[in-house]
Amino acid sequence: MVDGLCEVQPISATAARVAKRELDQFRRTVQIRMPSGLSVGAPDQEWFGPAIAARAYRLLDSRAGGVDPDLRNELQGQSLERIERGRYRGRQVMPWQLSWHYGQVVGEFQRAATEQAAELADFAWLAVPLDLGKRTQVLARVLQGACAVKDRRTMLQALEELYRCETPGRPLGQGVIGAGIEASLDVLEALWQQLDGREKASINAMLDALNFLHAKANTIGFVVETPEDIEALIQAMGPGALIEQRNAARAIIRHGCFHAVICLGRSMTEVAGAAAVAIEEHGAKWLIMPGWAKALGSKLPHVARGPRFVGAGPGDLVIATSVAPFRIQLKLRDALSIADPPYLSDGGMIIPADPELCRLAHEAADAMLDDIGVFFEGMTVTRDTDGSEADVSAAFPGALGMDGVAYVMGLICLSRSVPCLVIQRLVDAGPHAASPARDAACRLAVKVAEMLCRRW
Repeated sequence: MVDGLCEVQPISATAARVAKRELDQFRRTVQIRMPSGLSVGAPDQEWFGPAIAARAYRLLDSRAGGVDPDLRNELQGQSLERIERGRYRGRQVMPWQLSWHYGQVVGEFQRAATEQAAELADFAWLAVPLDLGKRTQVLARVLQGACAVKDRRTMLQALEELYRCETPGRPLGQGVIGAGIEASLDVLEALWQQLDGREKASINAMLDALNFLHAKANTIGFVVETPEDIEALIQAMGPGALIEQRNAARAIIRHGCFHAVICLGRSMTEVAGAAAVAIEEHGAKWLIMPGWAKALGSKLPHVARGPRFVGAGPGDLVIATSVAPFRIQLKLRDALSIADPPYLSDGGMIIPADPELCRLAHEAADAMLDDIGVFFEGMTVTRDTDGSEADVSAAFPGALGMDGVAYVMGLICLSRSVPCLVIQRLVDAGPHAASPARDAACRLAVKVAEMLCRRW
């Protein structure tokens, strides 16, 4: 853990302070416990032996700089102490743990640990029944030591046994080797040190290609109503985003961590087509619409005593928890080019947002308060020109805004089992009205996409 903190300390001044604090505390603890051996006092939960001293030596030697010579010599001495008749410094060491210890000792001290290196070639411990994770961890350390002293025969045998611990059916998931992350990382640590720059560059290129293909297979779709929103989305993705294709109605973007298609639709018919194209032609697995809605209320602070409530009004941002239709059945029929729109009764059907996308949007908006300002969550209503604001509010009490197309995207996604989310900026004079929330809706939509792809 301390080594990991030291690895990320260049990220910020705070990370550097935390890393220094933990490293100093580790060094003090090692000094205090050195005389009795580096043990946490839990025999059933630790693999006590010389590898612990070797690991501490490696950490302090590489990270601390200017380690006290007496401490350094004592750590090296404890690392090179032999395990005699299954015991180390008066405590028992299991036979299969011996190779785990010696692999790390040899990997650190090499020529000074020639006797320990010879014992790495003894694979008799494999006859002991062990779970796959422990077996892999031991083999990874045998490989580490054998590579350090260039013992090719032991290296090949360790690799052969590691192949038997692999789960090839899940090459990109948890459990690649040893059915656990820790065992897989131990193998990576043992192998990575043996690769030269050319080999590492080749592996990085392969990983980049795999990540790209995985992202493309999990394309995130955005449906927008104005060309300005296409530009706002691209800007929100940052300077590292690569525009693969671009025309007046569509853009395909390669973001640093996801693949995206942006489709433009200005009317119900165009939005229906844009959503269908994103799903069917580009394989979008999720659809997010950063759009606009006319506010159904105004900002009215509650002046009485008690909790202060501020209503959603022009300039605010709304994460739609659901979308509802208002007198648009005929329009929907024309837009979808079918006799009767699916999933519509006489009064229409409220379509809820995808719960996971809604949760991510809430978390993202909460973290971006300084950037996007206050946000609201609730229903928005899609209507045509028919019906006044009072009519809409009477039909859907508590609705925050009304728009002209969002319900169509929700209906297309519902019919194709694609999760969707609508994020709207509230305005008072149409989609092109100036509003602080205009670009904020696009920034929030991109942030949701970034959080979504972290699960991959």
